Amino acid sequence: MKVAALDLGTNTFLCLIAEGDKNGITKVHKDLVEVVRLGQDVDKTGELHPEALIRAKKCLTEFKKEIDKHNVDKILAMATSAARDARNGQDLFNIGKELGIPIEVIPGEDEARISYQGATGGVIDPTKTNLVIDVGGGSTEFIVGHGEKILFGESLNMGGVRLTERFVTQQPVPQNEQAKLNVYIDEQLQKILPELRKNKLDQILAVAGTPTSIVAIEVGGFDEKKVDNYFVTKERLEYWVNVFAQTSVEEKRSKYQLGGRADIIFAGASILLNTVKALGMAGMVVSTKGVRYGVALEMLRSGDHS
Repeated sequence: MKVAALDLGTNTFLCLIAEGDKNGITKVHKDLVEVVRLGQDVDKTGELHPEALIRAKKCLTEFKKEIDKHNVDKILAMATSAARDARNGQDLFNIGKELGIPIEVIPGEDEARISYQGATGGVIDPTKTNLVIDVGGGSTEFIVGHGEKILFGESLNMGGVRLTERFVTQQPVPQNEQAKLNVYIDEQLQKILPELRKNKLDQILAVAGTPTSIVAIEVGGFDEKKVDNYFVTKERLEYWVNVFAQTSVEEKRSKYQLGGRADIIFAGASILLNTVKALGMAGMVVSTKGVRYGVALEMLRSGDHS
């Protein structure tokens, strides 16, 4: 069976065209990524910005052309934080309807399972306890699992776009803004640290654009084989947070090829660093998978979404 799984995030839209069966994904045909910034100003206004909806439509139109080329059996798009938070979220669903892309908002209780399955690509070491961190634009998901079993899942209201809009007025980032941002992240983490510490974690698995972008800089460009499963030490993470704090957005684009993530990577990387420090871990393993893999696995295993 061939499926198209879309992850419509607050910053980035991703589309995975893959085939497989109930045992998992056997072949990836396309993995498309586009920075859409759907969450533009949502934190401030509570609504999806008209320009963000135009970008969303343009991106989904391109994705649909690619999907149609592959004659997929099923399409499903999952919308996360920005669509959940916005009063006019229906506008996004209407775009999907118009293009023949069914969009669903991931219910909180399913998000953990889908993110966890996706991050591990469905290949889970039964002996390990993992913490999956999915740093989004509007929220960050924390999921603890042992083997296939989910032990804990929580979504915190902090993401790269939300924190940048809330705390960062200029880049390089002034010390006092860095301090306020870190205080906020730590306050959010306090809500879940007792639960996270309760489970003896073997490793942190970090997914989404922030960690994969950091590794791409480390290895000299994005190469999935090199980026997937790469271990970033706490020290390197700290180094990059400092670099991102001390450089302009333009410099982050030109020198580090960060594209549409350049203005929010400081906030995203700070979330990762503060989590690694709070848990006393040596670093994190980076996965190039994520929600879209989880959505694809759901479709392949259930066979009931059309």
